[in-house]
Amino acid sequence: MLPAPVRWAVRWAAPDPDTPAGPVDDGHLDLRSLSTALGAWTSAWFLVQQDPRLSMLAAVAVAALIAVLFWVLLRNRGLIAWSHHWWSPLAAAVVGLFLVSAAISVHALAHRDPVLGALADTGATIRAEAVVTGDPRSIPGPTGGTGERLVGQGPVDAEEVTLLIEVQLKRYSAAGDWHAGKAEALLVADPRQFPAGPPPAVGARVSGLVRISRADPGERQGYWLTAAAPLATASGATQSLPTEQWRQRLAAAAMVLPGEGPALLPGMVMGDRSGQSAALSAHMKTAGLAHLTAVSGANVAMLLGTVLWIGRFCGIGRWPSLACSLLMLVGFVALVHPEPSVIRAAVMGAIGALAVYAGRGRQALTALCVCVVAVLAWDPWYAREPAFQLSALATAGIVLVGLRLARLGRRIMPGWLADGVAVSASAQLFCLPVLLGMTPAFSLYSIPANIISAPLVPPITVLGTLALVLCGLPGPWAQPLVWAAGLPASWIGALGHFVATLPGAMLPWPDAFGSRAAAVLLAILGVVSVWLAATPPGGRNPVIQDWVERGGPDSLLGLPVLRNASAWLADGGRRGVAAAAALAGLGLLAGLVSPATALVPVRPGAWQVAACDVGQGDAVALRTGAHSAMLIDTGPDPEAVDTCLAHLGVQRIDTLFITHLHADHAAGITGAIAGRALGTAYFSTATGRTSLPGLPAGLKASEATPGTTGRSGTVSWEVIGPIGNPIGEAENDASLAVIFHLTGSGTDFSMLAAGDLESEAMNKVLQEHPGLNVDVLKVSHHGAKNGGTAVIEACGARVALISVGAGNSYGHPTPVILHALRAAGMQTFRTDLHGTIRLHATADGVLVVSGRKGR
Repeated sequence: MLPAPVRWAVRWAAPDPDTPAGPVDDGHLDLRSLSTALGAWTSAWFLVQQDPRLSMLAAVAVAALIAVLFWVLLRNRGLIAWSHHWWSPLAAAVVGLFLVSAAISVHALAHRDPVLGALADTGATIRAEAVVTGDPRSIPGPTGGTGERLVGQGPVDAEEVTLLIEVQLKRYSAAGDWHAGKAEALLVADPRQFPAGPPPAVGARVSGLVRISRADPGERQGYWLTAAAPLATASGATQSLPTEQWRQRLAAAAMVLPGEGPALLPGMVMGDRSGQSAALSAHMKTAGLAHLTAVSGANVAMLLGTVLWIGRFCGIGRWPSLACSLLMLVGFVALVHPEPSVIRAAVMGAIGALAVYAGRGRQALTALCVCVVAVLAWDPWYAREPAFQLSALATAGIVLVGLRLARLGRRIMPGWLADGVAVSASAQLFCLPVLLGMTPAFSLYSIPANIISAPLVPPITVLGTLALVLCGLPGPWAQPLVWAAGLPASWIGALGHFVATLPGAMLPWPDAFGSRAAAVLLAILGVVSVWLAATPPGGRNPVIQDWVERGGPDSLLGLPVLRNASAWLADGGRRGVAAAAALAGLGLLAGLVSPATALVPVRPGAWQVAACDVGQGDAVALRTGAHSAMLIDTGPDPEAVDTCLAHLGVQRIDTLFITHLHADHAAGITGAIAGRALGTAYFSTATGRTSLPGLPAGLKASEATPGTTGRSGTVSWEVIGPIGNPIGEAENDASLAVIFHLTGSGTDFSMLAAGDLESEAMNKVLQEHPGLNVDVLKVSHHGAKNGGTAVIEACGARVALISVGAGNSYGHPTPVILHALRAAGMQTFRTDLHGTIRLHATADGVLVVSGRKGR
């Protein structure tokens, strides 16, 4: 007989197919709740970017439609029959649209301020008083007046940090008169502009001179407030709450922990990432563990379950235990601050607990949909928050795919491993469309990393939260719990660092299969998942069966083939096709992200100009030789520009132009020159700097001025802007404007690149060069409206290149610029749609453009 430890190990490693894989839905998929959530989310995504008057019009129109619908139902067949109609999901989606449009309308009416809007349109300087509503965020580098970050040189210190602080305006002074205000804004300030102490916390009152401007469409905060002088701060009611003191005490108590414990424990307990270094954040993201430092549904589920178990263990009834858990949930949200993922998780937990206790079964998808609608009706801007998107999609993946995948996995592996793989894989699959939109790369080891860290998360969450509560008591009562929760947190930090150093830890998404195509594939897989979830295990699809019984096929032109196919689907025959489609899609997805894709050499093809896809930023290469190029800007991410240049075969940069020092143009310098020889470098700035940040010792850059010329290989160039002295101007208006002349293939063509030069500064350039004519235009400022249309109308270009990030929050490129490009007859190519864009001229002068896809 085997020893007891061996028998235990065998049982622990053996498959257990008869053990249920967690809570499973009762097999009914309520399409009305799903369509309501989709209607709310789609309308919120669209309407928050539009004029508020459109939301008001939509709310009135949809309210009238709903009123007519209810009148018809009450007059004819009644409300009960409504749920049996095929169009009930469509009607439910209309309800979601109404809730969101009404919420946006109420917000617009509450914050409507014509005087403030007029001041913002002129960029006026006002004296303002505001209350801080969000934790200050630090970004490296000084800032321009629009929140665009400037790069700094060397290590980031207090003099090279910009603070972004969410505030609500209380009152402001214009033309000597004080006005009451309720507008939400983003305050941009230097830490030195708070001479009285550290940056203000939530609830503090801030006052001083600020320059006001409108925010980009789609932003929750309608205005930018850029500090124009030192700001005064005063404690507010929220700042003096005990919860803020508890948070500070937990962060201080965690400082004694080893490794990354001091930085990770506050993040994993209360979502405070302020103590994380840039290296730790990058490694946690690469390892697929960054979600652990954001409060999510897992935290809420563990805390709710703990309180409910304690209540039942102490003999408290079901409903009193539920009341205690919900009170705990309210306190928890107050402690950790109501961020998007926290709100989603809290509402989801409350609705789910009420559904179970009310005898509605474990309909987790319905609870999720109700949660999404409730959150978006309260704040529609959450629809565009990546944290909210990832949280909701991960939950949907676990509900629709994870639990069923776990049951299948238990047939071939132990239950603990099957559950871990199923939860991690399903959440990762559903989150990929958003993750690829943010960064076109795939974390290869995220699933095993999450499986390894899973046993450590519950004690960190439960014990860490209890330590946070005990921080409200005098004495060292919380310290033992800090150690008990902090040591596992430090182990997770070590795991993140280790996984991030493994080969192929973060694989770039192949250009041939871009992020948008990936999103389409994953959306198809999501639809298949919903379809499979609509059928109980071993049963018939209730949605299709109901449709067939009511003569649904007869409505499709009465075709017998369609009627027979519908009946076959209702009998469950579509299971094989759906499973085959899902397996084929998963196989394609696995093949694209396998390590082999990183080992296959990429043929760059013919190119003379290449606009690199580096996200929301600029990096344009001009070929000067077989393995050499000029480079205009380097984008925001060193790794992205390095990858692009490697794919293009660039081994030497003859000339580097940094048009201005905003981070989306200059922060990638280290990646651009990594392993490559660098000839000369030029830059321009309004900051007064005399050196280019990011260059290693021994390399120097010169400030370029109009009239500066040069040549490398087949490319010659001339600087034509900015006109005048850029020092003291806005950093965008200090951008270099350079004309490039390219030869080769028996023909010549020219290109104009002008960084982020805005309309007034560009008009000065056009006045100095009235006969400006080029073949290719690199559109200024990523297609922002303030880039102006004059240069588009004057330059006569045949092709326009726009370097812009997919799904960026600025709304770039704007409809005004796109319309002007179409009116000028230019063929427009964008990195968010076409990936890295390659352009070359043929012998007969035709410009050939290639990218991920043409348009």
